Amino acid sequence: MLNPVHLRTLEVVTETGSFAAAARELGYTASAVSQQMEALERASGMRLFDREARGVKITEMARMLTERARGVLAELYELDADVRGIATGRTGRLRVGCFPTAGARILPSALSNLRETHPAVEVSLRIGEPKDTVPMIESGELDIAFTYEYAALQQRWSDAVVEKPLIVEDLVFLSPSDEGIREATDIERASTLQWISSGAGTAGELTMYRICADMGFVPELNLRTEYYDLVTEFVGAGLGVAIVPALGILDHPTVSIVPLHSPWARRTVALVHRRNPSNPLIPVVVDSFVETVTTHDWGRYVTVAAL
Repeated sequence: MLNPVHLRTLEVVTETGSFAAAARELGYTASAVSQQMEALERASGMRLFDREARGVKITEMARMLTERARGVLAELYELDADVRGIATGRTGRLRVGCFPTAGARILPSALSNLRETHPAVEVSLRIGEPKDTVPMIESGELDIAFTYEYAALQQRWSDAVVEKPLIVEDLVFLSPSDEGIREATDIERASTLQWISSGAGTAGELTMYRICADMGFVPELNLRTEYYDLVTEFVGAGLGVAIVPALGILDHPTVSIVPLHSPWARRTVALVHRRNPSNPLIPVVVDSFVETVTTHDWGRYVTVAAL
């Protein structure tokens, strides 16, 4: 196979017209250029130069080979740049897993921040709960994922993944404004109201039961939905009360937001990736997402984790 270094040297020799001039441009000695051209002649089986007393004369075969080599060398330069970009995390592909609330509240700003510093990175997104996305991290189907952990239900992933806490969000109580529940001490009155919850058996629902149990009652469920936007609308329509994490809070004219005085009323959001990631983008992305979180104004119900 023809040596691309020799082809590059031939290109410069053809452009400058001599071994000496090519050597000066490339930083070689004239002897090194001569040796490369001899090796290229042997490899190609063609006479590339007529050697004369005052120098060399470039043959038509050399000019033809130079012309053909230019396209090949251009592709090699592009490949080299791409490989270096991927290896250093400047370019590449990132596969992100994200649960819906973080997808709506964190991810847009995080990706915008990443786009500013690494515009060539291609991102694909998979929306799903941590129970679905973390196994995809372990299997290599995803590179990084947002996860959550409720204080009442500690989650432990396998040793194959690393977890980076981002924020700690309070859980808050939502009620229709006309119910008159304004303080945490008023929430016990909600024992007689209908409740709205996330899916059966989810960490959110089990945490709701735990908080209500500490207040001495079992909530009577009326509706279930996985989407906190819908929870807010249902509460605003007078269909019940609910407990939601801070990222799920939406301003609504007929919904009251009441803080909860409970050790279980918090949830930690984190990033998870493989312990020894093969994708060089991972450290870059973690730093970028952490910067997004630390510089964002989250309001009273969210605290940035000890990063």
